[in-house]
Amino acid sequence: MHADRPEGKVDEKVGFGSDVAAQMLRRFGFRYVSLNPGASYRGLHDSMVNHLGNVDPSMLLCLHEDHAVGIAHGYAKATGEPMACVLHSNVGLMHGAMALYNAFCDRAPMFVLGATGPVDASQRRPWIDWIHTSADQASIVRDFIKWDNQPSSADSLVEAMARANIMTRSEPKAPVYICLDAGLQESSLDKTPEWPDLERMKAPAPARAAKADLDAAVALLKDAKRPVVLLGRTDWTDAGWAARIALVERLGAVVFTDLKNRSSFPTDHPAHVAAPFNQVGRAPKRIVEILEKADVILALEWTDLASALRIKKDGQLEAKVISTSMDQYLHNGAHANYQALPFADINMAANSDSVIADLNDALGAGKKDCWAKAERKAVQVDPSRVTMDQLAVSLRAAFEDPDKVSLAAICRGWTADLWPFRHPRAYLGKDGGGGIGSGPALSVGAALANHTEGLHTVAILGDGDFAMGGHAIWTAARHRIPLLVLLNNNRSYFNDELHQETMAVRRERPPQNRWIGQVMRDPDLDFAKFVEAQGAVGIGPVKTPADLDAAIKRGVEILKNGGVCLIDVHIEPGEERGAASTGHRAT
Repeated sequence: MHADRPEGKVDEKVGFGSDVAAQMLRRFGFRYVSLNPGASYRGLHDSMVNHLGNVDPSMLLCLHEDHAVGIAHGYAKATGEPMACVLHSNVGLMHGAMALYNAFCDRAPMFVLGATGPVDASQRRPWIDWIHTSADQASIVRDFIKWDNQPSSADSLVEAMARANIMTRSEPKAPVYICLDAGLQESSLDKTPEWPDLERMKAPAPARAAKADLDAAVALLKDAKRPVVLLGRTDWTDAGWAARIALVERLGAVVFTDLKNRSSFPTDHPAHVAAPFNQVGRAPKRIVEILEKADVILALEWTDLASALRIKKDGQLEAKVISTSMDQYLHNGAHANYQALPFADINMAANSDSVIADLNDALGAGKKDCWAKAERKAVQVDPSRVTMDQLAVSLRAAFEDPDKVSLAAICRGWTADLWPFRHPRAYLGKDGGGGIGSGPALSVGAALANHTEGLHTVAILGDGDFAMGGHAIWTAARHRIPLLVLLNNNRSYFNDELHQETMAVRRERPPQNRWIGQVMRDPDLDFAKFVEAQGAVGIGPVKTPADLDAAIKRGVEILKNGGVCLIDVHIEPGEERGAASTGHRAT
């Protein structure tokens, strides 16, 4: 990763309020801070450059605050650790608000610094400082962050940042926000504050289940004949991965995983009897049948558990339900990301991986065959057309070791059966809040983390998502962050076309008009030229299978050499899974 180095000698003296904030970021161990510059934190910016030398943390320049937050979010998705980012005054915070909501819904840790003021009105520059000052700036995002503070002295700044660092790293994880008074940043210090012993200010270990609940869960699972494990939010470690496999094999359970979360279990394992899915209500019939037959369901921080338990059309599932989640500690009434209320026979307020470890200890060693068998049919790839299946086959063939690839994102139609997930970073999950335009920044953040771990980052993004946030790719090019983007370009907001078709059919109106106000054609967007303007390599549009193989081979070569590349692949709407093409009438 490339970082600019300042000229001259750094000023090692802690002389200003903003030097304190910069020092704390270094003491927390942050390697990077993503930002879009602004005058409200010009003091902090100077401190990071001329006091820290732009190292630990190094600045990643972004073209939009939304990208600054998204890159930090993507980094957290790949590592489970927070990254720092900075947002300029109230306007920058508003810009970054959607990305913060994504991170909050995704339960991603993040250390966000902002700025306001000067709070002392006598210090404000005419006009601009006034419109960039808010009485309670954090109120803009308080409903979807974990904690905020606006310290008024150097000593209180140290404590506020130390508390924020603990809170964002504690389960359940979520972003925190510290607002810096511009006046405090630029004020000179009479003395250096007392630095805390951060070894004595660490985040606590994740909560473990109560013994009585754990004993009850063990009793149910020991007697279970047809157990099902729903794996939701889990950690990113190899040890956690192995522990999950051990538990499933000990129980002889069926396991399901969710595309909203990172890969948590090998998808080609015999117990993973169906491909990962996004919503139970839209899952294949086989999944519904298994849930209806289950006698015990172990839900480990499963997103939207209520929908999974209400899958049966006539009455409730007969299975006993064991649920573990700490999610309720972040719920509030402002936004309904808490989902519908699930039921459970045993409800444990504990981290999923700690529960898995405790269950493995209590159940002991052993291994059973899975009680249900996979009934997957081999995916038939039509080599004559460009489809998502063809894209997956071509991409996999271009890597000597596909398990060294981390998929930062996938889009509708991706087939996990053609690309099995075999490690914790194989797939990093969705954006959390459904904020379209986030995919490019999330992918850059994931690549920032992955490239030091020997992993190649590939993102399969939709054209609508990239059209909204594609200039995040400039940060990857500017800071030499290797990334390959494959664009599923159907020249339409196709998901919304399907919604319009649903409405038309329901109202007995012409469904063939669903494309109006949805298609991005006449003219087509030239994404290859767009990324070339950002300093990356653009390939395409690719329209034939023969061209696809050559383009992917070149793109992978660019990625392995440390470059940034986008391949614009034209896939007709409706062909994401090889279905018949959906035509559009031009006007």
